[in-house]
Amino acid sequence: MLIPATLKIYNASAGSGKTFFLVKNYLFILFKSPHCDEFKRILALTFTNKATEEIKKRILQCIKEFSNQKISKEYHSLYNSIIKDLKLTKSQLSERAKKILSEILYDFSSLSISTIDKFTYRIIRSFFSNKKIYIEMDTHKFLWEVVDNLYNRLQSSEKWSHILIQFSLERLKKGKNWDIRKELFKIASLIVEENSFFSMKKIRLQSFDDWIILKKKLLKRTKKFEKKCKKQGEKFFKFLKKTSIQKHSFYYSDFPKLFQKLRVKDIILNPFHQRIEKSIQKEVLYSSKNSTKNMDQKILIERNKKKILSLYKETKFIYKKYISSYILDKLFFKNFHLLSIIQEIEKEFLSLKEEKKILLNAELNKILHERIIQDPIPLIYEKLGVQYKHYFIDEFQDTSFLQWYNIRILVENALSENGSAMIVGDPKQSIYRWRGGDYNLFLHLISSSSKSYYKKIITIGTNFRSYEEIVKFNNSLYQSVSKIFNSTLYKEIYKESKQKGFKKPGGYVELNFVIEQKNYKHELYCKIQKKIKKLLKQEYKLSDIAILVRNNEDGNFLSEKLLEDGFIVNTSVSLLIKNHLEIEIIIHFFYILLKPHCYQKRATLILLLLKNKLIHTKQKDHDFLVESIFLPFDLLLKKIFTKKTLNLKSLYNKSIYNIVEQVIDGFGLLNQYNTESIYSFLDFVHRSMKIVGNSIVDFLEYWESKKEKESIIISDNKEAIRIMTIHKSKGLQFPVVILPFTDWNAFSKKKEGIWIDVCPDLYHGLDSIYLEIEPYFKHINDHFFINIYEEYLSKIRIDNLNLLYVATTRPVEQLIIFSRYGKDKSVSFYLKNFLYEKKLWNDKIFQYSFGIEQKNY
Repeated sequence: MLIPATLKIYNASAGSGKTFFLVKNYLFILFKSPHCDEFKRILALTFTNKATEEIKKRILQCIKEFSNQKISKEYHSLYNSIIKDLKLTKSQLSERAKKILSEILYDFSSLSISTIDKFTYRIIRSFFSNKKIYIEMDTHKFLWEVVDNLYNRLQSSEKWSHILIQFSLERLKKGKNWDIRKELFKIASLIVEENSFFSMKKIRLQSFDDWIILKKKLLKRTKKFEKKCKKQGEKFFKFLKKTSIQKHSFYYSDFPKLFQKLRVKDIILNPFHQRIEKSIQKEVLYSSKNSTKNMDQKILIERNKKKILSLYKETKFIYKKYISSYILDKLFFKNFHLLSIIQEIEKEFLSLKEEKKILLNAELNKILHERIIQDPIPLIYEKLGVQYKHYFIDEFQDTSFLQWYNIRILVENALSENGSAMIVGDPKQSIYRWRGGDYNLFLHLISSSSKSYYKKIITIGTNFRSYEEIVKFNNSLYQSVSKIFNSTLYKEIYKESKQKGFKKPGGYVELNFVIEQKNYKHELYCKIQKKIKKLLKQEYKLSDIAILVRNNEDGNFLSEKLLEDGFIVNTSVSLLIKNHLEIEIIIHFFYILLKPHCYQKRATLILLLLKNKLIHTKQKDHDFLVESIFLPFDLLLKKIFTKKTLNLKSLYNKSIYNIVEQVIDGFGLLNQYNTESIYSFLDFVHRSMKIVGNSIVDFLEYWESKKEKESIIISDNKEAIRIMTIHKSKGLQFPVVILPFTDWNAFSKKKEGIWIDVCPDLYHGLDSIYLEIEPYFKHINDHFFINIYEEYLSKIRIDNLNLLYVATTRPVEQLIIFSRYGKDKSVSFYLKNFLYEKKLWNDKIFQYSFGIEQKNY
């Protein structure tokens, strides 16, 4: 009988050297095995290409250094650890390393270190071995194509056009845009969203007739409740009439207002507010105004108090009994018409996929999951089960349910056959919930038990990355944050985050609070620029500095400002080509070339050139424009081109690429500050000609479809400030990290949809329905909705807090934070609250520091 194998789970906080432990365990298996090709039986899965390359590089570098016994400082502890654990001599390890390295180089393709997406794609490719299938990465673009095709088709359908018109009219009544394509896109997105996978399976089975039946059920149920509420309202006002009690005689007119809301069906927001409840407890139902007339009314109310309270209690009972169901039905109705079209959306979705012979990257996990359900042990899994005996999964907190479900079969099979598995994760670094990442899987894996294998939970409590002051700051900050959460789960995640420092004493943390002004962004940039200059004086290099931002917009702003001021920048944020003046001029020129008599385009181009001093004239701008705009095209070109040798004749029979070059030269567009944008645009032109040929019409059409995604190619200059989003920085470290704009909303304003479990009997077989979370949910005094809203807010809060955690744990030596003063609904609140707890906060102080501001050598 085999002894059950062990699943190793590393709970690894930021900077704890998880890659080191992953590499160490990988090498241990490699060198322990008597087979030189044991690497063929190991599968390591990561989440990014960068992480994949990093792990591969470290493993190969270690084997190479072990083979020649020239061990660098970085791998010395790893080398000693392998020798000690495997009880090998240095020469034995060297000989084994040489053989393993030779085997890997001979069969490099069998070194299975891959992203989880590539691994999934590899399996799926085996299902379509006889077909030519391409992967479409741009899901957004594909879904818009589906929506446009569907919208045009349904408009000409007698059956569906009525539903589209009805929905459009409902939108117009609410003051919204009648065009429903955005709404259709939102529903189409549910088809590919992992978070909607299981709920959508049921929705897809609903026929058009099923939706009609369900609609009738919902209408009947909501009208019945509205009727009950109206009846109670009518009862109250009939009672007032009968007893001669006047509406204004009640305390703040609360009772009449309540029953009026019921009468007119204004019932979603709870009408039974606190003041009316307090007046009932005190038994004060009447107005306190003292007059003879009011005294008469007071007597009437007192005499009929029992009946009034009885009617109130009866009404409250009815309301509480049915309100949750009623609100659910009303909210479901908002997307009802669009959900009823889901089968039509899917038909178009599948048809377009078939036509283009593609699979969407976003649906790969679902395709694999459905194949596993059809055939519990697909043939490819049998092959993989034989091939791999050891599994490594990195960044497990960002794994989706489907990804884990699809891989778990292989992992459990390996463990049942005395193989091994190692999983590494950190719930505090879970920042991909929007694409299905679920840190609860990691927490469940830690807390649950298994009969078929052992579990060994290893918590790495040491930070090997950051200097002491940064570790201390992060420990204190996130201990402080843990007290804010009501949820025990979230509280524990951050409460247990305390780390020991490994580096020498030192490090520096600086918190800056910038007073909000009209030119807040410019003010902040000036402070960042000063800070960079100060860091350079401290003998830091530009490449030591990383600026981490929440979104591309902020990164774009800072990149352009720094480039304008002569700093060298390496950026992974999207600097769109279309935003640059020189590209705007080139594109306008092409539009005039296409339609020479379009005077609006002529005027725009001339004004752009004049405004930016690209036309040399002594005339006033207005006079030059009037004189030039109506000239024949060839004379216009002579007048506006800087180089007079360029003319209409020189542009004939030239490729688009050559025309662009001549336009750049003719207007003198190229200078030392815009080389990146010009060369990036030329690269785009070169690529576009391979796709659409040399037609100006097709080129401009292609540009319009791509301009929102085409960004500047900035050379990977090592001596440059790095600017990237926090998401892209995950897994990286930098000597100095600057965090500008640390004031993003702690509770995202973006609307989110969720699936709510419901009773299938009430919803014609559906066991979950789709709702959009609305801000007014917090005003619905109903436990069901309060719980939904609070759970939603907790998830949003943890998402944004995890982003802050990832950002503040990237630096090695210095962490510089800039936040907006007084923005308490943002993550800035956590920083301010931390300072309050430390008894450091002062309304007149805008900068706080910890440690000594100097370079650590």
